[in-house]
Amino acid sequence: MDGERLAIRVVKSNGQVEDFRPEKILRTLRRAGASRKLAEEIVKKIEAAAYDGITTREILKLVKEMISQRQPPVAMRYGLKEAIMRLGPAGFAFENFVAELLKHYGYETKLRSIVNGKCVQHEVDVIAEKSDGDFIRAMIECKFHNLPGNSVGLKDVLYTYARFLDLNEAAERGKGKGFDEVWLVSNTKASSDATKYAECRGMRLICWRYPRGCGLEKMIERKKLYPVTVLRSVDRGTLEKLGQAGIVLVRQLVDLEPDQLARTGLGKKRLKALVSEAEQLLGEKVVK
Repeated sequence: MDGERLAIRVVKSNGQVEDFRPEKILRTLRRAGASRKLAEEIVKKIEAAAYDGITTREILKLVKEMISQRQPPVAMRYGLKEAIMRLGPAGFAFENFVAELLKHYGYETKLRSIVNGKCVQHEVDVIAEKSDGDFIRAMIECKFHNLPGNSVGLKDVLYTYARFLDLNEAAERGKGKGFDEVWLVSNTKASSDATKYAECRGMRLICWRYPRGCGLEKMIERKKLYPVTVLRSVDRGTLEKLGQAGIVLVRQLVDLEPDQLARTGLGKKRLKALVSEAEQLLGEKVVK
């Protein structure tokens, strides 16, 4: 029996195959807020249900079903990566999400600005400025993937850095403001060549679990800045209305006043349910 367990392989979203590692599920559950006892209980059930060739998508579904019955907020946090992918299919919602995220880290942000380079004009996804001691102005490229298995590659960082150089060369010739930093932010992992080049050039690369301990997921979890798509009741229609009203963070659902939420065009009953779910996830009760 032990031999069979050791032979179980998992098919990842990109088609690659790896050995089944229950400790990865345990770590993710613990990071999402599950108690060790509950996490170990769920891992044992997953181990019993797993078979050779099971997909990571199937495992995610099983875990979420099990944890939803016991601790719904943990289930929502456990599905964070999937929730960010639901911001698609276009990248605009992800750009809005990144801009809102950075506001909570002290930056002033501006979306989709047309800026002159030395050679051509560029549309910069996010311009972020911060006055915390020294003034910092960052050019930010957002690389959104709505399919599992995709990653940031070397060509993505090369492209971003080339744009940064062109914009700063224009600034040196008096054609606008320059940038102190260049960032690439993505909702997926980065290849080793991409991280190597970014480190060499002094680029700030923020991806899924990169840099170690400071990746996108950590920036989200540290201040509970979850995307609205993490809420179970947010369907495509609701997401569109929230997006049109500039609401991309769960935090906004509890921070905004009722009249501001009403501008979404969603009914009172629907809004009440969303706010209640948001309060449950954030562990906060809002009185207005």
